[in-house]
Amino acid sequence: MKIAAVLLAMTTSSTAIAAGQLPKTVTPVAYDIEVVPDAVKMTFAGSETIDVDVKQATRTITLNAADLAISSATIDGKPATVAYDTAQQRVTLSLAQPATVGRHKLAMRWTGKINQQPLGLFAIDYTNTDGSKSRMLATQFEAPDARRFAPMWDEPSFKATFKLTTTAPAKQLAFSNMPATITRSADGGQRYAFAPTPVMSSYLLFLGMGDLERKTVMAGKTEIGVISRRGVVDQGDYALTEAKRLLTYYNDYFGQPYPLPKMDMIAGPGSSQTFGAMENWGAIFYFENELLFDPKRTTESGRQRIFTVVAHEMAHQWFGDLVTMAWWDDLWLNEGFASWMEGKSSADLNPTWKAEASAIAFERETAMGLDATAATHPIIRPIESVENISDAFDQITYAKGQAVIGMLESTLGADVFRTGIRSYMAKYKYGNTVTDQL
Repeated sequence: MKIAAVLLAMTTSSTAIAAGQLPKTVTPVAYDIEVVPDAVKMTFAGSETIDVDVKQATRTITLNAADLAISSATIDGKPATVAYDTAQQRVTLSLAQPATVGRHKLAMRWTGKINQQPLGLFAIDYTNTDGSKSRMLATQFEAPDARRFAPMWDEPSFKATFKLTTTAPAKQLAFSNMPATITRSADGGQRYAFAPTPVMSSYLLFLGMGDLERKTVMAGKTEIGVISRRGVVDQGDYALTEAKRLLTYYNDYFGQPYPLPKMDMIAGPGSSQTFGAMENWGAIFYFENELLFDPKRTTESGRQRIFTVVAHEMAHQWFGDLVTMAWWDDLWLNEGFASWMEGKSSADLNPTWKAEASAIAFERETAMGLDATAATHPIIRPIESVENISDAFDQITYAKGQAVIGMLESTLGADVFRTGIRSYMAKYKYGNTVTDQL
């Protein structure tokens, strides 16, 4: 995730379960989620079936949910009672008989609200170029807000596949991490059945919808798209061109080809005080000023900013999406590396920009300035509750992490360092890691 504003302490990552983490006696394997939004009433209805793996016989199953009204829950078709823990953003399902070790099916139905801020499923109201009013729906799940969309194990270590289905009004476009099969009804409504995702963390799931346009290019076998409000999609041409260059560069650097069939870049109108872009796997969300290039208005520094933000979010498709930190303590494995890769790719693909000098003058000096204050902290930062996850998204994590990685590459040499990164990606792809495994 790209935040809006914009010497590693050699401590060992804790392997103990922090106070805020879910028990691992039951884990998700595959989600099949259907959500029907009502953008006028700002509500949605949802249902899901989750294939779970019970590792120890139990009469209770605990997972995350927030701001959802669950109307029914079953395990293997048998009713379960639901108890809410609002403070911990959890629900516990109690069973009449213990669930035995092995695979089971959990099913639930619920209703939720569409938010006006980027938490869970949210709405963006905007004015079209012709003066008409429109409302776009999108999701923002990092860090702890997928639980506002559906009951799930909303922690990065609980990786699973996600199959998502939704209904969109006539003439609107719906989009998610994967391509969809679309069925149109007699009344003009559209049912989008998205293909299952690879195994991934819940915070990377995405759903968007609205009166929007999509423009695409091919990069080898990967379809790269820009999705925007009507009338401005051509302003995504620069991002499309650079994303195509970056995909070739990253496929080679990481030694692991981008694994999804498509990669959309979604331009959301407006802005946020908390973030500028989010690396949802295959459906990267940006606010417009971070993605769209208007030659009549955008400055040269603005054009370069678009490149670096796109480079940052695309780097996350490997560092963060393909290989994910096990818990938010090690967020720097996501954000430090993505920040470093945006500079690395800028230097290699746009040498006249002098990205190395810029990184020293701005990111490194920012990190050193913050590191000299009493408020500094190690890059590996203990996170024990939902309330302090957001504290990890700061310039120590981003800029200091970036500077330390640059130092490691300089010490080891670029070729040796890249060989190590390729080995790391090959070994841990579709999994989770802590710093000690780097």
